[in-house]
Amino acid sequence: MNVLLVDDNRASADALAALASTMGHEATTAYDGHDAVELARGTTFDLILLDLRLGDADGREVCAAIRREGLSRHSRIIAMTGHVGLEQEVSLGDFNGYALKPLEFDRLEDLLTS
Repeated sequence: MNVLLVDDNRASADALAALASTMGHEATTAYDGHDAVELARGTTFDLILLDLRLGDADGREVCAAIRREGLSRHSRIIAMTGHVGLEQEVSLGDFNGYALKPLEFDRLEDLLTS
């Protein structure tokens, strides 16, 4: 599976990418919304794990931009957040689901194999 991990916390994004790679997947990281949109425009990702709160953008806006055009517009995009209760407070809009951070190994494995 080809996965894009988007988080402005570089350590978090890099750790998730390393785990995904260890599990046999291709992993690419982006640390801001602009780079995420550009990467998704030119590459087909099977899965995009996208932090809702990026330093330069709102993850919902980044998701909408990815959905508008590019090779990954039909990708499965999962919102990542550290805020419990997301499903009750925020409409997921263009996202296919959400995952709470920190993302545990079992949850990452589930996302990469489903």
